[in-house]
Amino acid sequence: MQKFISKKSIFAVLVVFLLIFIKVYYQHELLSTNFLAKAPNFSGLIGLPSSSCFPPASQAEIEKSIGTLVSFEKNLEDAQSPRYKTLIDMTRLSFELGEMVPAQDKQKWFEKGAGYARIMIGEEPRRVEGYYWHALNLCGICEISRAATALSTIPQIIKDLNAAIEVDPSYDQAGPLRVLGRILCKVPAWPISEGDLDQSLNLLRNAIKIAPDNSTNHLYLAETLIELNQETEACAELHLVMAASCHATSFERLKEDQEQASGLMANCGRRIGSDANTLEVKGSITKSEESASDFRN
Repeated sequence: MQKFISKKSIFAVLVVFLLIFIKVYYQHELLSTNFLAKAPNFSGLIGLPSSSCFPPASQAEIEKSIGTLVSFEKNLEDAQSPRYKTLIDMTRLSFELGEMVPAQDKQKWFEKGAGYARIMIGEEPRRVEGYYWHALNLCGICEISRAATALSTIPQIIKDLNAAIEVDPSYDQAGPLRVLGRILCKVPAWPISEGDLDQSLNLLRNAIKIAPDNSTNHLYLAETLIELNQETEACAELHLVMAASCHATSFERLKEDQEQASGLMANCGRRIGSDANTLEVKGSITKSEESASDFRN
């Protein structure tokens, strides 16, 4: 009996040490992975949320946005317009405010946005906007939270984005596909989290089929390809970013995508050889352009 208890005790101690190791490892990996890097642009988020995707806002701009949100709240109470339209405006504007305000105020607005989105989901479960903006506001919360909180929130974000894809994958220039593809590229893989480069690749390829002119779709696909060591095709996608004429939010954001693509192209060139693969890259660009043209037609 004593021997049996001893073995059980030893086993329990080993399990505890294993759990502690996993927790520490998870936190280290998450903190070392900027999985919420450049979100897309928003308004279509375009990608993933990050305070870097918006220029610093003035206090006047912040106050104006808050005033607009207050007016939306009154419209919701007075039922002067369809509730779902007002809720969409409220959850989107709350997210934008979360991106605009100082760090100490961000969570307040992201939580507001997530709350409005949950109301939208409850009232309009067959509309894409509720799931999409709920996911984006949760991404904003993750960005300012501890690693453990972010890790525990990722499954809900992925669930929301999958629901959005099921309802309407084309929303916001393929926003649900783009954001989920970005997340699966940037978060750690199992058992730490749910990262999956192959699934990211598939989602971003589909995003490009839906919105072939969107620069961020090509940029995110290129970055996933780089992670998969497919530099030649990545270079082709980066060239398409440079040739793109459309961004989900603004011309300024398009230029930001192109600047990032330019830096990645230099790195790709060093990895695959500056001249040896030129024809192969050009062939990949032509193939991608023809594929996008076929889809538009």
